[in-house]
Amino acid sequence: MEKFNSFFKEVNGLRMAEQKPIHYFVCSVGSNSLHLDNRTEENTIVEYFDSEDVVDLAKFAEIVKSKPNCVQKHFIVNKGTEYCAVETDNVKNTYIISSIRRYQFVPKLAAGTATIDTFIDYDKHLEDMATKLESQPGFKLRDSNGKVIPDGKEFAIQILNDPEEYLNEEDMEDIYGHTSIDPLFRGKEWIGIYDGYGNSGDDFLYGQTDGGDSFECETIDDIVYLKYDGEYLFFDDDKSDKIFIGKAVPAKEQRIQIHCDDNGDIWLTKWDSSAFFTCEWIKCAYGAIYLCEYDIPQKFRLVSL
Repeated sequence: MEKFNSFFKEVNGLRMAEQKPIHYFVCSVGSNSLHLDNRTEENTIVEYFDSEDVVDLAKFAEIVKSKPNCVQKHFIVNKGTEYCAVETDNVKNTYIISSIRRYQFVPKLAAGTATIDTFIDYDKHLEDMATKLESQPGFKLRDSNGKVIPDGKEFAIQILNDPEEYLNEEDMEDIYGHTSIDPLFRGKEWIGIYDGYGNSGDDFLYGQTDGGDSFECETIDDIVYLKYDGEYLFFDDDKSDKIFIGKAVPAKEQRIQIHCDDNGDIWLTKWDSSAFFTCEWIKCAYGAIYLCEYDIPQKFRLVSL
């Protein structure tokens, strides 16, 4: 009951949601694609339609307009793992959202902090960014304060999300029952090493909320390699879409390329490729980090230890 109440605020003695629910129209065949255990889909109105029905967006828009207590500017049409955001007053203006991206985009639509045009412009930005990716001679890693990280210096890798998504002290108490996590890591998300003994036997990178592991870098022939516990981070098409660690210096096709933006934040790609690594939070304390050519790149920040 406490978790349920955390989504509401008290107004004149009544518990009310902090914002209006967004309206979903869900194909009944794919109705299990909604997961009502996250803030993206807890506060929703859902209506179902049959798979053989003609999707009439104008009709859906009129239904939304008839419900003034739900979000009026946009609604979502869901078929299986595909989510289509629709502008209520202009149903020709749509935007396809993958099942992963909805956790970032739908809350912004619901809160009114973004529009479909915002996402379209962002995609154009990513396309432009991808065409500019190239090796940078003399590249140096820098931490969150802009200081160069020398070879062998330990640092943590923070997974960047919207500031409002960071956990506060109250959230930490609700989720973990304690707040004993190192203050450096508390309330944020970090990269750690997942022991792969139960899977392929190979250790790989993943996102975690209870503190991260420490990494370092090594420069060889003007190429910066990320390392963990003396071993190199690498990518292998033949293995998986994950980032692994291994003892050998990665071959060119196995290298992880590091790119910096103007703020010093970084994102990672496969070497000489515009395929970015992203992070999908499978559970509240497990983020899958993997290569994806058709999703938003995950940004990271290096914090010196």
